[in-house]
Amino acid sequence: MNIADILAEHARDRASHPAIEDGARIITYGSLDGLVDSVAANLQAAGIEPGDTVAVLLGDSAEHLNILCALARTGAIIFSLNATASKAELADALTSVAVKAVITHGLRLTGDDVRWLRATDICKPTSRPFEGKACGDDDPLMLIQSSGTTGTPKSFLRSHADMIEWIERYKRSHGWTAEERALSLTRMSFNVGRNISLGMLRLGATVVVNRSRSHHELAAVVRAKRVSYLKLTPSHLIPLLDFAADKAPLFPDLRAMVVGSAPTSHAQRLLARERLTANCYEQLGSNEAGLLALAMPADQDAYPDAVGRIVAGVEAQIVDDADLPLPAGEVGHVRFRGAGYPTRYLDDSEETKRAFRDGWFYPGDLAALNDEGFLFFKGRADDVINNGGAKFYPIEVETALLAHPNVSAAAVFGWPHTRSGQVAVACVVTSTAISTKDLQSFCKQRVAGYKVPQLIEVMAELPRNAMGKISKVELKDVIKRNLAGRKPER
Repeated sequence: MNIADILAEHARDRASHPAIEDGARIITYGSLDGLVDSVAANLQAAGIEPGDTVAVLLGDSAEHLNILCALARTGAIIFSLNATASKAELADALTSVAVKAVITHGLRLTGDDVRWLRATDICKPTSRPFEGKACGDDDPLMLIQSSGTTGTPKSFLRSHADMIEWIERYKRSHGWTAEERALSLTRMSFNVGRNISLGMLRLGATVVVNRSRSHHELAAVVRAKRVSYLKLTPSHLIPLLDFAADKAPLFPDLRAMVVGSAPTSHAQRLLARERLTANCYEQLGSNEAGLLALAMPADQDAYPDAVGRIVAGVEAQIVDDADLPLPAGEVGHVRFRGAGYPTRYLDDSEETKRAFRDGWFYPGDLAALNDEGFLFFKGRADDVINNGGAKFYPIEVETALLAHPNVSAAAVFGWPHTRSGQVAVACVVTSTAISTKDLQSFCKQRVAGYKVPQLIEVMAELPRNAMGKISKVELKDVIKRNLAGRKPER
């Protein structure tokens, strides 16, 4: 099945139900199928054929979502580009993937071998019928790149059938129904934002396009549009918590507010439930595997250090260096198995061998798993800090720092040391001036002395990628420049 096929059923069975609400514009299911058919016909006339990879460089809008559905209907492969990226970043992305066309609002980079299609032209009404051949099931739907926080992004394909499995897993775990009214602060340019929007359309629910430019506007939109499901990242959450201080709960009527893409501290979870909504969930996932673990409020209280419980349809194991399963509670390499997972990266045989083995996906993370299926994330396998043979995980120290009421963000990594091999270095964002000595003393109350950061740099903000994840690769370069000539000593 093609994921866009169901729109014809919705046009028949839910004709008056709103499919997309973009500001004052409302597109019902009764009209959406015809709009998508029209865009698909225009794409076909522009030379887009099944199997062609088409880059989409658009901001969030009803047209963006119409184009995604039309590309699916034509059998093209969607390659989403970050609409806020620089021209250099966009050029790099287009160099990494062979695309036939780019759909944009007008920006054009060099490259005569690529067709540049204007979204306004593609979305014009047409009398031409769409006459495409049937595409779906195992045919590729999307070309996705990993987030690239630890190096060069890696590409893989997701089929129509894989995408349907992705949606079904969210539906089961998050309780999605056809009456959902969803708004995502994660843009449609990104995997989760795009897939949530497509998932809502598959269910016959409503996508509310985010047009807010301030926290005041966001709160007003959530209320006015009766949003029931809100998706955001920690980079959205932290300033919202500050904005909502000393106010009534900002989103009291949400059925679910889901925070994902990077872990939050338990203190931040509690503040979110107090200041934003009592129905605050945290999820763990990956671009390759989709949703992996979910922590509802009761789960967060039961296991504050866990990222969540493994969701139905996903199998997780903790293994040692020889890929042998470890007992519950022990830390090792985490691996996942489930329907709809990719089996290889494109043009990267070495990473494929590392990440996809014997039907399992290895994200490269360390974790522990308890008997109840709760996952305790410890960080990247190559991030372990070795202080004279005493090994520890950056997340332990980050959690200790984030427990300080004035620390809003923290990143910890190992730094070379002449005697100990490595010591911890921390970078933090604080709401008030705090001395390094005070932060070190605070940490000593929560972690062993050898884990306390020997250097703590207070920064205005931490470098993040487009999805809001802290980029330690970039951060280490920043620290090298800032600490030129300085070495942490005991």
